[in-house]
Parts: sequence; C-alpha cells; structure tokens
Amino acid sequence: MGLILPIIEIVTWILAVGGAITGVFAAVDAASRRSDAFAAADKQTKGTWAGITVACAVVLGLGFFGGAFAPQGLLWLAGLTGSLVYLLDVRPRLREVQRGGRW
Repeated sequence: MGLILPIIEIVTWILAVGGAITGVFAAVDAASRRSDAFAAADKQTKGTWAGITVACAVVLGLGFFGGAFAPQGLLWLAGLTGSLVYLLDVRPRLREVQRGGRW
C-alpha cells in the first residue's frame, strides 16, 4: 500500500494539470475567434461557447484543490467534457470556416 498511494497522487496531479491546461486553452481559443464564424459554422454563439469554456476552465482549475472538483469527481469530468466538445467539435469547424472551404 505504501507504493500505490504516491502513484495515485502523481496521476491525480497530472490529470489536474492537464485538465487545467486544456480548459484554459479552450477558453482562450473561444474568446479569440470571430463572432460571425460561429454562425457560419452553424454552432452556438461566441458568447455561449466562451461562457461554457470559461466555466469549464474554472472547474478544471479547481481540480488542484480536491473535494468535489478533484479529477476523480463528476464536476471535473463535466468540465473536461465541455472543453473537449469545444476542442474536438466546434474548433475544427471554426478553423475550416475561417480558413475557407475545401472546394
């Protein structure tokens, strides 16, 4: 048991750092995009996505303090899910719209 607890703490710390970086990156990216690109990509408004990603970044940042926001917690997973939805679904469409269509 003496060897397992430090490994769990290290993994938890890595998840907390990675989640916080992901949340901040998503929030900054959402805030830096043009408003009209969201409408052109047929996604929610810039304000909606900026609010979602900022809220997720706050929750993921609070992961360092443990409790309900610990990386093993449901709130932390919800924050990570919101950030990943933006990064993996919305952001690629925004980049495509801002860059121009393929054809």
